[in-house]
Amino acid sequence: MYKKKSLQPSIFSNLLLFDTNELKLSVDNSTSLYSIYSSDDDNKKVIKEFKNFFKFLPPKISKFEKNEKVLVFWVRKNNYFVLGEIDYEKFNQSFKNISSITIQTGGWITFNLSGNSINLLLEKLISVDLDKLTSKTVIRTSINKTNCFVLCNSQFQNYKILCPISFYESMKSRLVNLIRLIN
Repeated sequence: MYKKKSLQPSIFSNLLLFDTNELKLSVDNSTSLYSIYSSDDDNKKVIKEFKNFFKFLPPKISKFEKNEKVLVFWVRKNNYFVLGEIDYEKFNQSFKNISSITIQTGGWITFNLSGNSINLLLEKLISVDLDKLTSKTVIRTSINKTNCFVLCNSQFQNYKILCPISFYESMKSRLVNLIRLIN
């Protein structure tokens, strides 16, 4: 007789997947992710509130800004992702009536990559000039046929890949297999 299994969500916090002298890979969904969008009419108000709330201006195209608690990056015109631990009620109240805030936490997962051989891995993953992917830059690209964001924390040393959570297993498999090939 067939026994039914219920689907259980994967609960992570920060899980180390691979660690060598040259490359380190971890997965992290311990921080919240929000999308903030404003119309052109309210953009000046949003810029002012951004400065008040985050203590920095909204990031430019293909850039991110961060402080001790959050990292914010440009997604498209008047649309940003906010990754970090913030008080949602205060955040929502600050941008009330001038923007739309959507909780994205359950929809995306972050892979952290670091190490001296990171450029060898990235050359096999993405088709971009790595010399132009400098610190505090973001690209939107396809990895393993999945739409992702690649954030450069420190050029040739430390990167984040954000991908939809539904592609977690295939992305994890692709990254781990490439790391094994390189090592």
